Amino acid sequence: MASDEVKQKKSKDKSSSKDKKHSEEGGIKKEKKDKKKDKAKQDKLARALDAHLQADAAASVSKDDTTTHEMKDVDPEDLIKPAEELVPFALPLADEKAHKKVYKLIKKGAKLKAIHRGVKECEKAIKKTPLAKTGVKSSAPPPGLVVIAADISPMDVIMHFPILCEEHGVPYVYIRSRADLGVAACTKRATSVVMLRPEGKPAGAKKGEDEKMEEGDKEKEKVSAEDYQESWRDLVKLAEKQWAVQVEPWVKGTHPLQLAAAGSS
Repeated sequence: MASDEVKQKKSKDKSSSKDKKHSEEGGIKKEKKDKKKDKAKQDKLARALDAHLQADAAASVSKDDTTTHEMKDVDPEDLIKPAEELVPFALPLADEKAHKKVYKLIKKGAKLKAIHRGVKECEKAIKKTPLAKTGVKSSAPPPGLVVIAADISPMDVIMHFPILCEEHGVPYVYIRSRADLGVAACTKRATSVVMLRPEGKPAGAKKGEDEKMEEGDKEKEKVSAEDYQESWRDLVKLAEKQWAVQVEPWVKGTHPLQLAAAGSS
């Protein structure tokens, strides 16, 4: 009897050990299967995320290219807004009496078509003039006179004009109002920069080449070319004189503020 009980007990132990083994093997297989599913799911998510990022990058590049292309065709004048204060580098700045002379000369220049308007047009006209010789003062009249509005934002649009003018020997002067400059230049909108040539357009210039002047602003009386040239020369002298007073001391380092700063340090 005892031996039968022992045999039955051993048989039960073997059966339970087999069940346990099968259960463990089943658990392991299930665990491995779950890991494979999770890995496949993660790979799928990674591929989807990568595709989404690539699509966003492509769209961003396309948008940047479009914006860059559009910006090339934008006139800087359309980006400029009136500023509450004058730009800090507005030197030499015309005084109230000189402002009136500037506006009168610009109106005369517009009637004689001796004028360039706007950032692009003036920049192009200045670059066409010969470079000034360093340290050599020429007796020949300058190729033009540049008038810059000082109440604009962003200031970067006209920041390069003083250096450009000095490189080409073109005198320049700042005025206070961009809107008034546009009115004086007989344009339909405010203007940031105007360049006045010493003479009007040469003979043989194409008709309709300069159609920016409003019909309502054209006066019946004719402007004398000699009168314009005389006023132009006077204003050039005034601009050069103001440059010598307001700008040259800063260039030479002899301005009172510079000397005071050097003394305090």
